Amino acid sequence: MSNWIICPVRNNIALTKKAVASFRGQDVGDLAILVINNGSRDGTAQWLMTQPDIFRIHAKNPGLSVAASWNRGLRFVFERQHQDHALVVNNDVELRPDTYSWLLADGGGFVTAVGVDDAEKIKPPLKIPDSKSPHPDFSCFLIRREIYEKVGPFDENFKVAFAEDWDYHLRLHRAGITAWAINLPYLHYGSQTIRNADENEQERIGKQADANREYFFQKWGVRGGTEEYYKLFDTEHVENG
Repeated sequence: MSNWIICPVRNNIALTKKAVASFRGQDVGDLAILVINNGSRDGTAQWLMTQPDIFRIHAKNPGLSVAASWNRGLRFVFERQHQDHALVVNNDVELRPDTYSWLLADGGGFVTAVGVDDAEKIKPPLKIPDSKSPHPDFSCFLIRREIYEKVGPFDENFKVAFAEDWDYHLRLHRAGITAWAINLPYLHYGSQTIRNADENEQERIGKQADANREYFFQKWGVRGGTEEYYKLFDTEHVENG
């Protein structure tokens, strides 16, 4: 079985190149990289065409959301490549060489590393399972096919990017699956898409984030990230992963 990395991108070619370099440096055996280019206008598409080791999906609709990008990538890996797991990452990250191998060795159905800033990236990981925390970081997560099939795809009613991770975390919990984060640091620049967007694009993303918050509230009856939201995880369930 191959070890697949799925990475949606939209512009920020300099960060994408750094991310891809860190993917190629992973200390796992058979590695494949899938980049989903979501309407980049900064030369990303042209650069990807010069990288023969990267599988590419070019979205016809440049408004493809993060949730839709994740689903497209996971369907490709699970249904077309018939793999049993995948590592999904943002393009504003730089992974440690051992990131993939640590997450895979954990054995969980859904497990993440922890994004940190530059000053903290060299901290060593803590031993599994001592470092586990039920607060996943969706900028770098390993998901197994059996979990994706049980919980279902990410909700594409969350447009652009925001709150789809809160939603999936709750869905995992309701399905009796613990989404773990292990204390495995990797460099995460954070929110680079919106920070590097022009004023009109930032306004559009901001409005959609507000709409996503409202959709999340209508769906779950709580505001994401609040005390009431975290109380939803206090109910007992059967752990699996």
